[in-house]
Amino acid sequence: MQIWQAYKSIITKNCSGDTSQLHGLHYWSNKLFATMMLYLFPLFLFALVPGVYMSVISHLYALAGFDIFIVVSITASVLLPGMSVKVRKSWFIGLLYLLAVGLLYYLGWYGPGLLYLLALTIFCLLVFHGEHPFCTVYANAAICVSVAICIHFNLLKNGISLQYSLGSWIAVSSNLIILCIVVAILLPMLFNGLQQSNNRYETVAQATSDTIWDWDIANDTILYNYGMSRTFGHQLTEIRDVNKWLKNRLHPADLHFINKQIKKALANGDTLLQLSYRFLCADGKYKHVFDRAFIVRNSETGIPVRVIGAMQDITRQKEEEQWLRLTESALRYATDAVLIVEAEANSDHQRKIVYVNKAFTHITGYSKHEVTGTYIDILLKTDHLLQKTATNYTAEQNQSFEVEIISHKKNGERYWSHRSASPVKDSSGATTHWILIERDVTMLKDHIDAVEKQNIQLKEIAWTQAHIVRAPVARVMGLADLLSDHVAQNPDAAELLKFLTISANELDDIVRAIIKKSEWVKGESL
Repeated sequence: MQIWQAYKSIITKNCSGDTSQLHGLHYWSNKLFATMMLYLFPLFLFALVPGVYMSVISHLYALAGFDIFIVVSITASVLLPGMSVKVRKSWFIGLLYLLAVGLLYYLGWYGPGLLYLLALTIFCLLVFHGEHPFCTVYANAAICVSVAICIHFNLLKNGISLQYSLGSWIAVSSNLIILCIVVAILLPMLFNGLQQSNNRYETVAQATSDTIWDWDIANDTILYNYGMSRTFGHQLTEIRDVNKWLKNRLHPADLHFINKQIKKALANGDTLLQLSYRFLCADGKYKHVFDRAFIVRNSETGIPVRVIGAMQDITRQKEEEQWLRLTESALRYATDAVLIVEAEANSDHQRKIVYVNKAFTHITGYSKHEVTGTYIDILLKTDHLLQKTATNYTAEQNQSFEVEIISHKKNGERYWSHRSASPVKDSSGATTHWILIERDVTMLKDHIDAVEKQNIQLKEIAWTQAHIVRAPVARVMGLADLLSDHVAQNPDAAELLKFLTISANELDDIVRAIIKKSEWVKGESL
């Protein structure tokens, strides 16, 4: 078994040529040539022994040597490295022609010479996928005419010249030529039809981003189009053991489920199969795949024989869906109201609302069903107020903006609303929608107003109290100056008066500082 596998590997490597492209008539003609040589070569070796034996006992030693030469030459054409597949094909065909002529010469109708000539026409059309179909017809006709000339002029003294008269040879050879012509006409028609089908397949495969695959269940082989390398980065030649290859490419978390779905579809008699899974790329990353397949079954038994499908890369779609779910969750649970409106306004500068979140209902009291698809004056008020802003932005300028306005809830309650709006543009740069984020800032506004009022009151109190307090301080300082003249003789009283004077001066400095600050703040507030 190991010898056969090694032999098969050598034949496939030498006779298959470039296997990077696993489609098209060129690939299949090379594959057919390799398969033919895989089995023809040992058959030639097997036929050599009785052929040489019969030639020796018939005293046809030249024929025995000729057979050995042909088999050795075929061996060289198959096993020698470094030759192109086209050279091997041409060499092999030349040897077969030489063999056919030799068999005609030595054996005549006893040998398979004429059969070889017909087989050569078929063989050439197969391995050269219908190119130059009449070349072998011309070659066979030239051989038959040459033999006829030799028979007519008695140029051959044995073999075929003794078995055929000129008339009988013309009758036999003309049938051969007719059969060759029929084959040369019919086979290229078949190849042209296959080529057209293949071209349509290739055109469709290139026009779509899907990866087309064909699973032969009986032989457990699978073929992909070039989408496998274009989309997932895998070379087509790396696919050997299908089960092992797919097992290593499917995500481990999806493998069991996918196998279960496939077995279920095959067992239940289904003809359609849809799968969604993650597929490993050549760069080590997984892509999300949506796979649609058609199961081909035997018309009599219903047994599945092949599955043809298309793998569609939906990674971007999955990522966008995940992002949309996250965005929707963020909008749903956001505390700020979010509105999405159409960019195109009606004649009253109103824009249709297409989406609101729960926070909008909580803030305004309007439910989603009440406002979605309707026109309200939200953007009208915003545009009207924005014309008075320093930046002079409007919705028609398609630029982001912010504004604070007084709005009304459903129950008529007024509230302060801080709104920011941003345009949503398409690939051409045209604005299609606006996203508005609204926040109820009533409490903040009320708090700011309360703080401002309190600050004004505190400023008034500070300014008033500072002036009122300074008057008694000034009197204390004046009395201290008067008492200093009367207590000069009393050291203890002088010391106490000194401390009283220092304290009064410090208090006066504090009051002056308060007055200065209150006057500055009051001037700023004015």
